[in-house]
Amino acid sequence: MNKQQKIKHWKNIFAQQQRSDLTIIQFCRVNNVNVSTFYAWRKRLSDKALPVKQQQVIPLVIHAQSSMIKLTTPSRYQLNFESTLKHQTLAQLLSV
Repeated sequence: MNKQQKIKHWKNIFAQQQRSDLTIIQFCRVNNVNVSTFYAWRKRLSDKALPVKQQQVIPLVIHAQSSMIKLTTPSRYQLNFESTLKHQTLAQLLSV
């Protein structure tokens, strides 16, 4: 079995277990699956599903006027927001 076939096989096993209404241990016993192997493959596939993105810090210059907030990056990109924007919303936007 090649790598892609193994991945497909284990994804199928995980789906069967989810649909079975059995605990993982019960499912493994009934289906003759080694519990340690089940958990190892689940971890392996969940690690692949969540790629690690490298974050980059970009300095911003903030200009606040009475009605607008203007953020400028070193490469001169500008983001303009109304000053009524909630702090939490701005933080969410910038975290992306």
